[in-house]
Amino acid sequence: MKRLTLRTGLPALLAVGLFSGVVFFHFLPTLGRAVMDQKRLMIRELTESSWNILARYEAEERDGRLSREQAQAAAILQVRSLHYGQEGKDYFWINDLQPRMIVHPYRPDLEGGDLSAFADPHGKLIFVAMADVVRREGAGYVDYMWQWKDDPARIVPKLSYVKGFAPWGWIIGTGVYTDDVDREVAAVAGRLQAAALLILAAVTLLLVFLLRTSFQAERGRLLTAAALKTSEEKYRSLVESAGESIFMSVGDEGLFANASMLKLAGYDREEFARLDAGKLVLPTAAELESGRRHWRAVADGDRAPLRYEAELVTRDGGGVRVMLSLSRVVLQGRPGCMAVATRLEQPHELDLQAARSSDDLAAANRRLATMAGLMMNHGADALQVSRMLSQNADTAVRKGVELAIAELGPPPSDFDVMLMGSLGRAEVSLLADQDHAIIYPDLEAGAEAAARDYFLRLGVRLSAILDAAGYPYCRGGIMSGEPRCCQPLSGWRQTFAAWIHTLEADDLLQAKIFFDFRGALAQDGLVTELRASLATEIASEPRFLHLLARSVLQYEPPLNAFGGFALEKGEADRATFDVKGVMAQIVDYVRLRALQHGVAATATADRLAALASAGKMRAETAVELAESYRFLMDLRLQHQSRRILERLEPDNRLEPDALDPATRRTLKSVFAHIKALQTLLDHEFRGG
Repeated sequence: MKRLTLRTGLPALLAVGLFSGVVFFHFLPTLGRAVMDQKRLMIRELTESSWNILARYEAEERDGRLSREQAQAAAILQVRSLHYGQEGKDYFWINDLQPRMIVHPYRPDLEGGDLSAFADPHGKLIFVAMADVVRREGAGYVDYMWQWKDDPARIVPKLSYVKGFAPWGWIIGTGVYTDDVDREVAAVAGRLQAAALLILAAVTLLLVFLLRTSFQAERGRLLTAAALKTSEEKYRSLVESAGESIFMSVGDEGLFANASMLKLAGYDREEFARLDAGKLVLPTAAELESGRRHWRAVADGDRAPLRYEAELVTRDGGGVRVMLSLSRVVLQGRPGCMAVATRLEQPHELDLQAARSSDDLAAANRRLATMAGLMMNHGADALQVSRMLSQNADTAVRKGVELAIAELGPPPSDFDVMLMGSLGRAEVSLLADQDHAIIYPDLEAGAEAAARDYFLRLGVRLSAILDAAGYPYCRGGIMSGEPRCCQPLSGWRQTFAAWIHTLEADDLLQAKIFFDFRGALAQDGLVTELRASLATEIASEPRFLHLLARSVLQYEPPLNAFGGFALEKGEADRATFDVKGVMAQIVDYVRLRALQHGVAATATADRLAALASAGKMRAETAVELAESYRFLMDLRLQHQSRRILERLEPDNRLEPDALDPATRRTLKSVFAHIKALQTLLDHEFRGG
């Protein structure tokens, strides 16, 4: 009994002591710094956003649409009206490097006046200090004493972030009152202290019952361990019997293979481990021409085909034709490549390119989900698996078009199939449906009706072929067999123009995935013309970006007011959130920025890279968003993979309780970052 007490009671008492120490001697003292750091980031981001207003009007001046006086007057009017905060009293101001006040919402008496001798009650030359910071560093923080918002009788400490606007010699800034921060920290600290004391009281009571329940807990642990062992055995059995041959190369270590791969190549494990991947897989013509193997490029994180035909050399010197699906893996910090090899000699395992009928296409694509699931469960990179799934979908669409044309006869003109949504962004998951449309050139009146009839029939047949191949019909009807999704170039121009000029925010919720379009058939002319027309229409209608921003802001990350997960109860009483919906918030935000700045790329990662490269988004923000999106994609594909391998329907509902603590913390951090970006977006477009 004494031993049991030491085993159970002592760790609990140590945990209570550790908890108390962390809360009262570490967390609470650092809370103020954390809140202040958050406020510093907030005023920096807000100043960056308001700085863009000046840049926009300066661009109007450079283009000759406004004189400098007109551009500056418009900028001053807009900055004067910018307010934020709970009471709408936080503001922005502008002074110049002289320093002279340009605009201040609460101190119009200073406007136009020389501020070189203006000092706070402590004697600090406030605006001279701001000018010095901008001259030295271009932007930075300045602390001083200033009136509280619109109350000139109340002078309190303030921290501001200022940034220079070189073309006009201006400085724009906003700030936060440190007294407000102190009160916010004190309120949070009070709640935390109360919560900590309640927790300590509850833990103390629980200790009374700890010894009584220890035997039951031990029995439960043994049962859980037995169940886990059974689960692992089932999983190994599933992997070994999946029919897929898997091998992996990491760093300079030998090759690893599962039983199916060893059987296919005729080696035992020790022999296979001594093989070189370059000799196991014969090089293709493309690899010989480039001088670099695909598997090596994938391991290094470079662009390379992720699915292609190859020949494996068996132990007896023979060859086996396989379809190789490659994915990058990182084990203990070392990059490598995993390959899933599917034999092509059996008629039900055809290559997509070699399919001669819709049945062949369906057979070639049938086991893709299981193969991708195995890759994810073996540690493959989520974005690369998604890119492989996207490449496969592209090939399926092109082959579907080819088969449909073989049935219907040659088309009356050139055309292209526009992929949209996740297909258009090349971000396909294991739960992808169809989102596509047909575009064809404008024809003479006599030929238009016949062409439209042909392309509608082509779209209907293409949708049926893709459905049979494992890409379900789109529930929203976004398929090229639908009249609204099968139009000539002029029709699509009119459709996008109508959306841009007449739709409201709620309507854009349904239409915005159309803005992720790209061509699937390498007929770049039609899609390029449509994209150029789209950019012109957006530039002519500033209201569109405001409405698109409103549609983006209609949904928020699933966090409640206390920083916990906001979940929904579903089947089997699962408390979950929709990870696809959270990813859509990143996609929507990045799409808005891409359309705002004329970025032609459609993939989220490519859009972020283009925005950062063009200076339209801070590089740090772009990197953080890209990593957040990769993290969510990994969670999504891992979840879907597990369900597929367990013979369950894949879905997008994640259970935070099923995740480890580190993953839950990262997830909350991602949600908080998305929320912060939405707040900045709200300030930017509400102020505009």
